[in-house]
Amino acid sequence: MEKYALWLPSWYPNKINHFDGDFIERHAKAVSEFEKLMILFVIKDSNQKEHGVIIEKIENKNITLYKAYYNKRFRWPVAEKIFSLFTFFLIQKKIFKQIVEENGLPEIVHVHVAMKAGLLALWLKKKFQIPFVVTEHWTGYWPDAKPNIYSANWLFKKLNKKILSDASLFLPVSHSLGEVVNKKFIPIPFHVISNAVNTNLFFFKPTAIKRFRFIHPSSMNYFKNPEGILAACKIVLGRGYAFELILVGNESDEIKERINELGLSQWVTIKSAVPYEEVARLIQDSSALLMFSRFENLPCVILEALCCGLPVVSSNVGGIPEIINEQNGILVNSEDVGALSDAMIKMMEHYSSFDRIAISQAATRLYQYQKIGADYKRIYEQILAKTKM
Repeated sequence: MEKYALWLPSWYPNKINHFDGDFIERHAKAVSEFEKLMILFVIKDSNQKEHGVIIEKIENKNITLYKAYYNKRFRWPVAEKIFSLFTFFLIQKKIFKQIVEENGLPEIVHVHVAMKAGLLALWLKKKFQIPFVVTEHWTGYWPDAKPNIYSANWLFKKLNKKILSDASLFLPVSHSLGEVVNKKFIPIPFHVISNAVNTNLFFFKPTAIKRFRFIHPSSMNYFKNPEGILAACKIVLGRGYAFELILVGNESDEIKERINELGLSQWVTIKSAVPYEEVARLIQDSSALLMFSRFENLPCVILEALCCGLPVVSSNVGGIPEIINEQNGILVNSEDVGALSDAMIKMMEHYSSFDRIAISQAATRLYQYQKIGADYKRIYEQILAKTKM
C-alpha cells in the first residue's frame, strides 16, 4: 500500500464554520504537493438532531478527508464535557480503523492544535509506535488571551501537556508562540514552520485607487480590537487626512453602531464574511493592511497581504514583529490608539518608500505552498530516519 501521513486537526473548515481552521487546510494543501494525506477531523455539532455520528469522506487529489459530526447528550456542563471527550476519542478510533483497513498504517501522524485531536496520536504512539509531531497555532497559550490554556480545567491542561511532551517535535507557527509555550506552559524543544499562503490567489497586482485604502479582514472580536481601530480612524480624520477603511468579516450591529457614533460611515465600509477568493481581490485593491490586535500568534491575513505587496500597520504582539520590519510595515504598541493613528498617517505620507513588488517577492518566497510543504516534508523524513535507527 502507498505510504501516507495521517493528519489530526482540532480545527478544520466544516459545515458549522467554513473558515474555522482554514489556515490548517492551507497547510494540508501545501504538504499534499509532496505527501499523500489522510485527514481525520471530528467536531461536535450542537445543532445536529440525530444522536448518532455523521461521517463524510471527501477525496481530492492527494488528500482524503474524513469529517465526523456528533451531537451533545447532556444538559449538565460537567457531564457533557466528560461525555464529549470520550465520544471524540472513540469516533477517532472508529474512523482510524476504517482508514487502516483501506490504506494500512500511516508512517507518521501530524497533529494540528494539540487538544483534542492529539488524543489519538498518543494512543497510536503507544500501540503502534507511530511517531507524531504537533503544529500549534492557538493564541490561547498567551496568558492575556481569552480563552486561554491557563483557565482550562485540570484534565484539559494535563492532556495538552502530555500530547506536547510525547511529540517527536513541536512545530509552532511563530518563534514567539514556541517561547511562550516554553516559559508559561511546558519546556519542550521546537522548530518554527510558518503558516502558508495560496499565492495563486494572493499576489501583487498594481492598483489605481483614488483614495488611500486601508483594509482589515478579521473576525473583529475582542482580541482583534476593532473599536481601537475605529478610534484611531476618528483621530486621523480629525487631523485632516482622507482615506478609506474596509472591514471584512463580522458585520455586527455593535460595530455598525460604533461607526455611526464616531461619524465614520462616510469613510468606513463594513462587509460580512466573503469567499476566500474575494478576500484576495479586496486586499489586492487596497493600499495597506491595518491590524491592532490585543494579542496574536501569526495572522494568516498579514502573510497574505505581504504576498500581495501591501505594507502593514500593526500592533507589536505575538509573532508579528518576526515578519514586519521597516521595509514592509510599521509596528505600534498594543492598545496605544494615538500611536496607531500616527502610524496610519506615516503610512499615507511615506507610502512611496515601500517597494510593493519587493514586499510581494520576499513574502512569496517564504510562505508559498512549495516552501512550507517542503519544510514539513523534510521534518517528516528526519523523524522517520531517527525512528528507524
